[in-house]
Amino acid sequence: GSNQSYKLGLSILWGVYALLLIALGIWKKKKYLRVGAIVLFSITLIKLFFYDNSSLNTIAKTIVFVSLGVLLLIISFLYNKYKHIISDEVK
Repeated sequence: GSNQSYKLGLSILWGVYALLLIALGIWKKKKYLRVGAIVLFSITLIKLFFYDNSSLNTIAKTIVFVSLGVLLLIISFLYNKYKHIISDEVK
């Protein structure tokens, strides 16, 4: 049981950390922070599908998928809201 909660917590923690890195990257106008956060979130999703999905029970899977889905929606919202800042950085 504790091994499942460890996997669950680790996946959610990585997702929240990626969200914070994206927010910091937008705020400080640092592209490498945003790209690093997207890579970290991608690794989290790959870990979730291939490693965690086989060993977590149904409730834990639901919690992880829903929480990471909400984090993806928040990240998408941040990118859409601050796209003028991101596009100004490229110029």
